[in-house]
Amino acid sequence: MKKYVPVVTHGEAELDATETYTLGQLIDIAESKNPATKEAWNHARASAAAVGIAKSDLYPTLLAFATAKNFNNPPLLYNSFVVQDIGLFATAVHLDYTLVDFGARRSEITAAQAKLVAANLSFNDAHLQLIQQVSQAYYALLNASGLRVAAEVNFSDAKALDDAAQERRNNGLATLPDLLEARAEKEKANYDLQSAIGAEKTAFGDLATVITAQPVHSFKVQGLDDLHIPDSLDQSVEDAIASAYQQRPDLLADRARVKAAQAEVAHDNAAYFPTLSFEGEGGWIRAWGQQDPFPGTYAQTRTYEAGLSLKWTIFDGLRRENRIWQAKAEEAAAKNAVHEREDQIADRVWASYEDAVTSLEQRKAAASLLTAAAESHSAAVESYKDGVRNLLDVLNAERDLARARALDVTARTRVLQTFTSLAFRTGDLLER
Repeated sequence: MKKYVPVVTHGEAELDATETYTLGQLIDIAESKNPATKEAWNHARASAAAVGIAKSDLYPTLLAFATAKNFNNPPLLYNSFVVQDIGLFATAVHLDYTLVDFGARRSEITAAQAKLVAANLSFNDAHLQLIQQVSQAYYALLNASGLRVAAEVNFSDAKALDDAAQERRNNGLATLPDLLEARAEKEKANYDLQSAIGAEKTAFGDLATVITAQPVHSFKVQGLDDLHIPDSLDQSVEDAIASAYQQRPDLLADRARVKAAQAEVAHDNAAYFPTLSFEGEGGWIRAWGQQDPFPGTYAQTRTYEAGLSLKWTIFDGLRRENRIWQAKAEEAAAKNAVHEREDQIADRVWASYEDAVTSLEQRKAAASLLTAAAESHSAAVESYKDGVRNLLDVLNAERDLARARALDVTARTRVLQTFTSLAFRTGDLLER
């Protein structure tokens, strides 16, 4: 069978299969390869160029040109046409400079600078979004890997119980139903294990996709047991909301857009005032000419021209009025977007904070449950071997232990996920 190799149109992240990657390393790889951050960076570069374009209007425009032409000109002199043969070569420098425009150029520069700030903050927000995606995909893989390990232990316990039931059956101490119950429990544990293996592979593919790697190329990541699990929050919910208001790049970008909209209003208002411009030109003309029946002649001279022009639009079909109305409407929309963003941030920070608090309590409960379930399972197995407990008691204890193991893994990863989500909502992920 022919083997096909996946083909990508952008740079693929190359990872070493022998190296164990931390979350920070995975984020670095994603930031260097992900097309979303590159797109945001190019938007920021375009906005920076727009500022340079706006600032160029503060300077004069200087043009240099040269012309050369030859023509026959038959002017009418008295009652007859006289042919003039003229060859002309001229060089000149032209200067055009706006002296006064009542703030039109400055407001345009202010708007461009505010848009540049918004573009830079959007670039930061793209990084924040990517960090969140990589972190959540990483923790999802850790959770899937932990559940797979727990499923392996559960399968090992179920297999050991099946062996014990078979031995007791051989010694006449267990019935056939007991043996069948143990075997069914082992097969169920094997089914759960295969499901966990599949879920781990899917989570691995999701993480590989986020960091722009190919899932077909294996790599290792730092495991859950190697990570520090926080046991408390280091800020109040009020501080978290205030922090989000100060550093969330999407909110700061919205505020920058309000400033840009205000500058656009000022720019459109300046159209009601006149503009004063200076135009000047200086050059040199050389010419050869001949007029029949006289001989040809050659001449040269300097030329110059200078002038001031005042331009004032009296009526333009309400174009300026409509532009101002449009700019004010866009300013109001930008302000409303800020208010809406603030409300969303407060709501989502609150929800993420409460999720983090809940996850801490669930982590404590899951740890206690795992300890109790492990002790109960050990006691049930020993009692079963001594003939004091029946197989159903052992099976129930084994199921409780399997559930406790899964809950412990999920509770630990959920603490990491909720803390990361809170850091994302407050913008702290960019600092960390």
